[in-house]
Amino acid sequence: MNQPIRRVALFCFLLITALLVSSNYLQVVNADSYKARPGNMRTVYDAFAYPRGQITTADGTVIAGSKLSGGITLKYQRTYPLGGAYGNITGYKSPSYGSTDLEFILNKYLQGTDSSESVANFMDTLTGKSKKGGDVQLTLQNSVQQAAITAMKGREGSVVALDPTTGAILAMYSNPTFDPNGISSNDGDAASAAGKALEADKTKPNLNHATQELYPPGSVFKVITAAAALDTGKFTETDPTGANAHQYPANSTGYTLVNENKDDCPGTDLKAALAASCNSVYGYVGAQLGAQTIADYAGRFGFNNPGLKIPLPVVSSTFPADKLGNDQLGLAQASVGQGDTSLTPLQAAMIAAAVANDGKIMQPYLVDKETAPNGHVTYQGKDHQHLLSQAVSPQTAAMLDDMMQNVVTNGTGSGLGIEGAKVGAKTGTAQRGTGQNPLAWYVSYATMNGKSVAVAVMIKTDNPNLRDSISGHDYAGPVAKAVEEAALGVGKH
Repeated sequence: MNQPIRRVALFCFLLITALLVSSNYLQVVNADSYKARPGNMRTVYDAFAYPRGQITTADGTVIAGSKLSGGITLKYQRTYPLGGAYGNITGYKSPSYGSTDLEFILNKYLQGTDSSESVANFMDTLTGKSKKGGDVQLTLQNSVQQAAITAMKGREGSVVALDPTTGAILAMYSNPTFDPNGISSNDGDAASAAGKALEADKTKPNLNHATQELYPPGSVFKVITAAAALDTGKFTETDPTGANAHQYPANSTGYTLVNENKDDCPGTDLKAALAASCNSVYGYVGAQLGAQTIADYAGRFGFNNPGLKIPLPVVSSTFPADKLGNDQLGLAQASVGQGDTSLTPLQAAMIAAAVANDGKIMQPYLVDKETAPNGHVTYQGKDHQHLLSQAVSPQTAAMLDDMMQNVVTNGTGSGLGIEGAKVGAKTGTAQRGTGQNPLAWYVSYATMNGKSVAVAVMIKTDNPNLRDSISGHDYAGPVAKAVEEAALGVGKH
């Protein structure tokens, strides 16, 4: 071969090599970025060309499915049979607005494109089966969720119910909520109208307030202060703490931390003070323990943890130790859930769950199992259960259990017990900004016939006429009791 022909052959080889490199870069290396471009409608059409997998509750109730739409490019439409009952958990899958919440996080499973489903998809292709997505079953129990929805009717706030022994989330409901069917419509005009309405709604009904919103905890935080006091051995359950029964600091004539209605606490020991929810006692105890000790125990219960996922991301609950410095009154306020202390309703449920589970907090989780299109289970939540933390010793948990049961039998939770069940609780009324009504809190757990549930309820009302009547017992307690009864099967035959 002469030299000119060799040069032409080499040039052709280089051209072919460049073409292969370019095509592989486009199709392999850079494929995901092209797929993600907003203007790439082929990806959208492909996502709605076949049935997306179902999302169901633990009992098989379908809360997200697909139906034929009659369209040409968008053959299937995402549907939500129960509307707003699970809207701010599932989120939506929309041709116009993309996806949110579980629809976004679990997209590959639901679309059938996860690597765990590749073998099943390949076999279905060989056998000529129609393409479809994988199914996801949640830990949520529809009976418990419906009990929360019914009890929350007319109330704004959030409910979370956990199985304290496993971490499985049995119910999670925030009101107001939203119906995902509108924004998920294949009709662009209908979806646009729904999207604009959501954007304009200042109550943020599409936000999962149970995991994505922080609130002042009020007196429910006293459970953590009690845990620190007992677990460090610096205080006992029934011995006097040395606190003043009326206020903290005891001899101050300036601003002081006082009890509800400025009453004297009926006893300065931890048990009596928890039953009566005394600020003067728990503020004193927190100040004696110190900011770092309270922060340490708050961390053991899950505060200041920025990485918690269920798999929905959970905003980090906070105890502001770094802001307190040597401010003893500020520490006292933080120790009774005031000041800059803040938490999510999920975190509040975890506090109750720790007491019910011998001081152990299990990682909360929402996904029970994932099933490939061919029926093969590719993921099981029970195989991934794990201990998040040992918040306190079993001995301390037993003392807290005794104290929280006393809240129900003799304290601010009176009348909210369940016949035949062991019930412990803590009420809370959390002060907000000037001119705002306080929040009503109730954290509780109940055990009966081998079943156990931990519940947190937060109620918010902006009606100024109700300001002086708001309490955790009256507003949040009945909701928690109804949810606990549903979880324990009370009244079922």
